[in-house]
Amino acid sequence: MTNAERDQDATTPVEVLTEEGPALRDATEVATRAARDATDAADARARFQDEPLPIIDADARIGGHLDRGVGVHSVRASAILHAPGGDRALGYGGTLYLTSRRLVHLGQVNMSVQLTDIVETSLAGERLLIALRDGEGLAFDLDRPRRLRAELAAAMRALR
Repeated sequence: MTNAERDQDATTPVEVLTEEGPALRDATEVATRAARDATDAADARARFQDEPLPIIDADARIGGHLDRGVGVHSVRASAILHAPGGDRALGYGGTLYLTSRRLVHLGQVNMSVQLTDIVETSLAGERLLIALRDGEGLAFDLDRPRRLRAELAAAMRALR
């Protein structure tokens, strides 16, 4: 008997090969979701060249944080904020709102950034990275980061 045979239970057949297991399935789902997000972001970038960002209804949470004449363009629930120099490895959960003037995170920690203070955005996997004028930065783990990046660019362009 070989070492490999010794560790197997001969009465239980192997039904799922490693190549078809949960890790591969999860990786495939992530890749599919990222590809769909990239396609959606490209479509949004093209559309926002000709059309303004749509304004959506403000929910009760963000309503009290909006100045007169400021609209909400996008919402991402379950957004995890990683603040600069933060010592919390897991970040702060909340909802991220893109308004016509600011990026607002409401949740465990409330945070607001003027769109005019954002100098660069980039992606690292599914994480949206934001560089600020003062040299600090923010990172968000959220759903559809590529689409949000396209929306953010359009909102920033509208302020110029």
